[in-house]
Amino acid sequence: MTTKPVIIEKKDNIATLVLNRPEVMNAMSTEMIQELNDAIKAIAADEDVRVVVLKGAGDHFSSGADISLFSQSIAPHDWFVAMKGVGRIVKTLREMPQPVVTLLKGVAVGGGANLALAGDFVIAADNARFCEIFVNIGLIMDYGGTYLLPRLVGLTKARELAMLGNEIDGKTAAAIGLVYKSVPEDEIDKEVAVLATTLVQKSPLALRLIKEGLEKSFDMSLKEALDWEAAHQSIALQTPAHKEIVQLFLDSKKNKS
Repeated sequence: MTTKPVIIEKKDNIATLVLNRPEVMNAMSTEMIQELNDAIKAIAADEDVRVVVLKGAGDHFSSGADISLFSQSIAPHDWFVAMKGVGRIVKTLREMPQPVVTLLKGVAVGGGANLALAGDFVIAADNARFCEIFVNIGLIMDYGGTYLLPRLVGLTKARELAMLGNEIDGKTAAAIGLVYKSVPEDEIDKEVAVLATTLVQKSPLALRLIKEGLEKSFDMSLKEALDWEAAHQSIALQTPAHKEIVQLFLDSKKNKS
């Protein structure tokens, strides 16, 4: 297998992004972070890609930042620049037009946990190990954890996960709404493939606008949300894809009568 820290695989309008440092549980080095940033931006702009799958090579998703980074003498300004780069990864994942499906097995710890949660759908193995480890090493959450956790599980549960730093498994993560679903580890590849294939068959414009609207909704009043819906629905109603679906429905009813 290639030694590149990030691999892009494309097939049937699905792009699979692979974190590729399995020998260290896909811990994120400076090089991996930069390549992941570049890869996500390129995929976001690729109109042939309709669904993105995010996964780790080998048996794990990601153990978070490479621990060796913490032992280096890095100036505060350089850390700030690096963290801004991390933020761009999450922002692009949340704003890219394609739905993102995260395949989460093994460990998802710290930044690795929150990178996984940046996907639109997270399918976890029942025995996956998820941990917001930051408080246990004297740090705060990054990779968007401060934004993502309370939106996914509510403020009370977010406090528990972030301030206690306890590990939970995939089943628990699904039960509290942190992830879309959990499945036995030997079924996870099939589950992700089925979901990705289902999403590929949906209207790209509809998916893009639904994703955008949901993401913006937390910052909108009801009036702003209704105005946004009115403006964008009027566009969607004029698309050939919508008109074709309506015609197929009408034709099927005609044939049954």
